[in-house]
Amino acid sequence: MADHLNKKEVDQLLDLFNKIKLDLSDSSFPTRTNRLEAVKNMKKILEIHNYVVSEYNPDEDKKEPTRFADALDHHEIMQKGIVR
Repeated sequence: MADHLNKKEVDQLLDLFNKIKLDLSDSSFPTRTNRLEAVKNMKKILEIHNYVVSEYNPDEDKKEPTRFADALDHHEIMQKGIVR
């Protein structure tokens, strides 16, 4: 990694800083979409500085996938007389 940034990186940083300020400048609380967009831009800033940022969620490996009942499940439940 160089000790200084090149012109392209400086321009990218200035653009990202402006985008972050815009995403977070709200008269009330910024929306979830704006907050997440700001986080993505912050990640890009760190990557320009050669940091590696992952989106790993440690709880994801432990969770069972959410299963929603569909029409077939409803039909089977009705046949077994579990719900009337």
